[in-house]
Amino acid sequence: MSKDLNTELYYNNKITKNSILSNKGILVVLSPNFLGKTFIIDKQKIIIGRSDECDFVIKDPLISKEHCQITIDDNEQFFIEDLGSRNSTYLNGKELKKKTQIFYTDKILIGDTITRFFIEEKLEKK
Repeated sequence: MSKDLNTELYYNNKITKNSILSNKGILVVLSPNFLGKTFIIDKQKIIIGRSDECDFVIKDPLISKEHCQITIDDNEQFFIEDLGSRNSTYLNGKELKKKTQIFYTDKILIGDTITRFFIEEKLEKK
């Protein structure tokens, strides 16, 4: 791995370079409209939506102002829940009807935006 590798990550909607991650959830956008946009889930609850007040802001017109939320329980398991959005939230092609656990590489469709969920293992800079 190159020492001058320059990785951009969104950390609370601020871009950070060469971040050290430890047991965090990560959402990576796969859709062409925001391809590669990445968000680190670093607290017990994050809200995803179009509003600037959300933790992870995606300016997709099919996404509600507060579209869905991801929570982490005491056992460090991740869950996703739709917040009554107009266009629903889909997990691996199925519409979410209730709070549902998410796992490594799950595909989440929010509006017209496809994201992939990852759990980051501990990484250290050398």
